[in-house]
Amino acid sequence: MGAVVFCNIAWMNRYKGITDTDQPRNGGSWVKENNDAMESLNFAAYNNVCYGYVEHRGSDLNLERLDKTAIKADVLDDVTVVWVATSEEGSRIVGWYEKAQMYRHMQEFDDGSCYYFSASADNAYRIPVTKRTFPVPRATHEGKGRGMGQSNVWYADADFAKRVYIPKVMTYLDGIRNVCRITGFTLEERRKIADIPYEKLEDLLSMAAAASDDGDILQAVQISNQILHEDKNAGGFIRVFRGLGLEDMLCYDDAIEAYKDALVHFTDDEKERFLDVDAKEKLSRLYRMTGKNFMAWHMEEEIYAAYREDKDNAGMVGSLLEMMSIASEEKDFGRLEKLIATFDDIGTKYCADDVEYYRDMLKQKG
Repeated sequence: MGAVVFCNIAWMNRYKGITDTDQPRNGGSWVKENNDAMESLNFAAYNNVCYGYVEHRGSDLNLERLDKTAIKADVLDDVTVVWVATSEEGSRIVGWYEKAQMYRHMQEFDDGSCYYFSASADNAYRIPVTKRTFPVPRATHEGKGRGMGQSNVWYADADFAKRVYIPKVMTYLDGIRNVCRITGFTLEERRKIADIPYEKLEDLLSMAAAASDDGDILQAVQISNQILHEDKNAGGFIRVFRGLGLEDMLCYDDAIEAYKDALVHFTDDEKERFLDVDAKEKLSRLYRMTGKNFMAWHMEEEIYAAYREDKDNAGMVGSLLEMMSIASEEKDFGRLEKLIATFDDIGTKYCADDVEYYRDMLKQKG
């Protein structure tokens, strides 16, 4: 068993974002005054990964308290993170991460959201509210080293915690695992092939679309899997449809593979309808979202070429703007200047204000 750490957070039902029916409470004065909590997304899977936050004084976590050899490390692997929150009945375990990474310094996304822990969504377990019965002691009542203190992070490195309390916790987690829904969708679920009787494959496609419209995205993906299993030569449309479902499930890497698969299966008719360009635009967007700017640039070059051949100025400009965004993000101002010159050569005023933003950026850079 790896290291175990306990983190005190606000109480919520799902930890998948703040909604009218799921508000954070008992999370301290800041949560109460602002009705907000960074930990509200601790069990919201993003590209099959959960990112966990805990409000921590001093900002840095002491990895060496869990592993003496980690005194100079910035990240510690194979950590079990036990999430604790307080209800009217007292402090209770509300979920846990297994095989998590624990970061010394707070990590931050571009949107300002932060985290100290990350784990595969397959290893993130949220305990249903009615099953949250395991109490977490407080040191103020039980004594030093026998429970959580004033800090929201308890390293549980005292002899009593390691010898008595943690084994009890691990036994409890093993016993309740089967009634906890892991946060993400397992690989087995995503690849499962539905087994639905049908007369024509078009019937299955209609059922997949209906499932998607009803919000049952997993069922839509599994029906798509059945269609592709039954018809190995199916065109790109159903493969894009499957990719959209995976994207809605926030399984971005899987969606990327689905869109790439579509690109090699589009029929001539589908290409005439520019479905392949649409798939490339989806790929470009996901590459940007997942930090693969080089791949996004490659896609945009192909998209631009397709629109140029079709003499579609709006499409060309849209692709140029995407490449300008990438160039500015990468601080490649030489490439940005060339893109603006290409826009000027097109001779259109479409999105000229957006391009002006990048002109100003170049002026400021001198």
